[in-house]
Parts: sequence; structure tokens; C-alpha cells
Amino acid sequence: MLRTCIASFIFIAGCGPVSVTDSLPVTGSKCLSLSEPGATGLTVMTPSRVSWLFRVDTCRGDAVNGLTATEFEIYEDGKKVSAFESQQRIAPKGERFRLYSVVLLDLSGSLLRSGDFPALQRASIEYLDAVGVNDGHVVQVMTFDGRAEPQVLVPFTSNLATLKAGISSLSAAECGVSSDCFAYADRRTCAGWRCVDDSTNLNGAVVKSLAVLDAAVSQSGVSWRDGALVLFTDGTDQAARVSAAEALEAVRKSAQHVFSVGLGGEIDADALRAMGKDGTWPVAKAEELSAAFTEIAKRVSSLANRFYVLEYCSPKRSGKHELKVLATAETERDGRLSGQLSSEFDATGFTSGCSL
Repeated sequence: MLRTCIASFIFIAGCGPVSVTDSLPVTGSKCLSLSEPGATGLTVMTPSRVSWLFRVDTCRGDAVNGLTATEFEIYEDGKKVSAFESQQRIAPKGERFRLYSVVLLDLSGSLLRSGDFPALQRASIEYLDAVGVNDGHVVQVMTFDGRAEPQVLVPFTSNLATLKAGISSLSAAECGVSSDCFAYADRRTCAGWRCVDDSTNLNGAVVKSLAVLDAAVSQSGVSWRDGALVLFTDGTDQAARVSAAEALEAVRKSAQHVFSVGLGGEIDADALRAMGKDGTWPVAKAEELSAAFTEIAKRVSSLANRFYVLEYCSPKRSGKHELKVLATAETERDGRLSGQLSSEFDATGFTSGCSL
């Protein structure tokens, strides 16, 4: 049996009463931590399918991605269940977990006039390719300039082609000179490809986009959800519609992850670092944007990929039983780690004929 190191958790099975607590002592940070979303993590379905949604992190909090079914061992009442006879597998998690992320892009006059927009556009598309857009990860693209409200370029979707088309559409000329802007009541000047308010409402955009993200996550009907904001800017707030203190307080209070990228010498590195509470990438040249966005894509995708749905066909046919999952992972930082998760399920009504 694997030795484990894991903090105490109390979990409730999705079907039937619950009751098991893992209470192995934490002796250090070199272990795996497995946790589930309360009463909806463990579910059963006739004829005898058991399905468990949980997340895997190291005990220091780093996400553990890419585990396969062979890296989990299932025990019922202390006896190992054959992985082959039980058809053990890692199942798709889109119906039970969803990651909502917002890509927030600065399209103020300074960015559009600098000539750096094409590099930002390429980096944004490469980010979408790398981050893993699917049923378990939906993305919304928003832009901001000096206006009071950030603009929704592409609403939440899991359609990668739609998202990339939205980014590509930013190249379409909406006006030629500022005098053309009379048709747009909320726009004042024409910068680059788009008719915009030249100023930069960075603080306001952060507050509003976090509110959008918070609402999407809180209103989701799936068992477990998470959120991430990816912010890009090439400067500091100029519009003064919202104070820096308000923006930082919104970031602090939000449960969502926030990553930031700052381009050039006009950014406020300290403010950007404070906003990007989960990671900040200041880059000197537009050519470096792709590398920054690619690194963030790894971080964001790991938020979704640390969630697993482990399914198997139980050999039990009645009664309540203890279920334990042991996990092992080979990590770059700490080497081979292990951890466990326990709960209880009710096999009443189980019969043969289970197929995954």
C-alpha cells in the first residue's frame, strides 16, 4: 500500500449519507492533496457505475495535470478493485466541471498607434490555441479603452473558431479618420483600426470584467467551477473613472484567478503585479508577447486539467461501502508524490451489466 501525506478533509457522497474522513497527518509539503466539491463529487448510477469528480494538487498548492487512469488505485472496503475488471477510466468532465475565463485586451490609443497591435493579435490567437478551449473551458474576449464599459468582443463560448474569428475581426477598419466617429455615440477618436476613446480605463475594465466573471462562475449549474481573468495592457489607467484602490480591492475580493501582461516602459509594474495576483509578465517588446501569453495559457489550462472524473464499474451489489482512491504523480519539482481521498457510497440496487 502506498504511503500518503495529506491534510484532513470531510466529504459528502452525492448519493446516500456520508461519512468518511481522511485524517492522515501532514508531515510536509511533499505530497498530493485530493479534494472534491462537497456533496456533488461522488455519484452512483445503475447498474453499478461509480463516478467521482475531484481535483489533484500538490500539498503546497501546485496543480497536478495529465494523470491517467493507471495512476489511480481504487479500494472498496480496503480491498483493491481490479482496474481491468472494473473498466476504470478518466472520463470527460465537461458536464461536472467548467472553467470560465475572460481575455481582457487594452485597445487604447497608445497601443493602436504604437504599431504593436498585430503582435498582440497574433499572441492572443496563439493563446487561444494553447489554452484548451472545450466543453470544460469557455472563454469570453473583452476589450477596453477610455470608455466607461469594457466591450464584449466574443461572449462566453467553447467554440475556438468563433473566438479566433473575433480576434481576427479587430483588423477590420471601422473608420478612416476621427471625423467618421459621429456615427458612434460613445466614441470620440479614431486610433489604428478602431474608432475608440483614446484614453485608458484600465481600473474600470478590471472591476467590470471581474464582475462579469464572478457572475458567470456563480450562476453556473455545474458541480465545480473556476474562473480566470487574463489582462493585457501597455500602460496605466488614464481615464480616472475608477481608482487604483478600487481595482485592487476588486481583485483581492474576487475568488477568480488573475494573470496580467504589461507591454513597454509606460506600465506601472507595481500596480500590474498587484492586479496579476496569480502571475505577472512585464515584457519590453511586442515580439515577447507570444512567449508571455503561452506561459499564461499553461497556467490557465492547468486550472482545468487538475480536475478529474474517475469512473469504474463496482463489483458490489448491495449495502454501503468505503471507497478510497490512492493517487501517485511524478512531479518535476518534488519527484514522486502520493495522496488519497476517501468517502462512502451506497450500492443498493446495483446489478451486473455495467459498461462505461
